[in-house]
Amino acid sequence: MANEIMDRNDLMRNWFNSDSWMNSFPSIFDNNFPEDSTLKTDIKENNQNYEVHVDLPAVDKKNIDITYDNNVLTISGHRDSFTDHNDKNGDVIMSERSSGHFMRQYRLPQVDQDNIKATYNKGVLEITLPKINKEVDSGHHIDID
Repeated sequence: MANEIMDRNDLMRNWFNSDSWMNSFPSIFDNNFPEDSTLKTDIKENNQNYEVHVDLPAVDKKNIDITYDNNVLTISGHRDSFTDHNDKNGDVIMSERSSGHFMRQYRLPQVDQDNIKATYNKGVLEITLPKINKEVDSGHHIDID
C-alpha cells in the first residue's frame, strides 16, 4: 500500500478519464494544469551541506533566479514559449510543452549563505548549500570583567 501513493494529478486524471465519453472532448485542461507545473526536486542532506537538484528542462540559465532568505531557498524564473506551438497551417497535432513562470520554495535552516554554489547543466539545476558550523552558530561567549 505504501507504494500506491496518488498525487493530485492522478486524482484529476482518473476523474476525467473514468468515462469513455470524456475522451471525445478536446483536452481543455492540458494547458491550464500542466503535469510538470511543480518543479521536480531531489534534496539530500549530510553533516556538511544540503544538495538540491531541480529538473528545469528547456529553461535558459539567464531566466532562472535563486535566492536564500530567512532559511528559505527560492527558485523562480520562466520558460520562454516555443515558436513551434504556433499552428499556422494546421500541422500541430499535439502540444504538451508548457511555457510561463515557475516558483518553488524550500525551507533549509542553518545555511552559510555566503558560500552557496549553483550550476546548471543539461536541464538540471544543482545547488550546494553549506551548513553553518554549529560551534560558530552556538552563540558568542562573553567574558566577565
